[in-house]
Amino acid sequence: MRYKIQMQSANGWSDLRESSNGGPYEVCLFPTRMAAVQARAEFNELAEYLEGMRIVPAETPETENIYA
Repeated sequence: MRYKIQMQSANGWSDLRESSNGGPYEVCLFPTRMAAVQARAEFNELAEYLEGMRIVPAETPETENIYA
């Protein structure tokens, strides 16, 4: 099972995405829950927002796309 990180927004939950070389934003997927936990921990500079982040199975739908 793969996992992803979702961030809480004013209207629900949005998938964490990344873009390389200015390309389209892609959902960040992790092979294990522990890998997602470690990636979440790397957001040290956003520590005040960590409570607004959750780790969910990759199949969990987002309720808002903040990248659109």
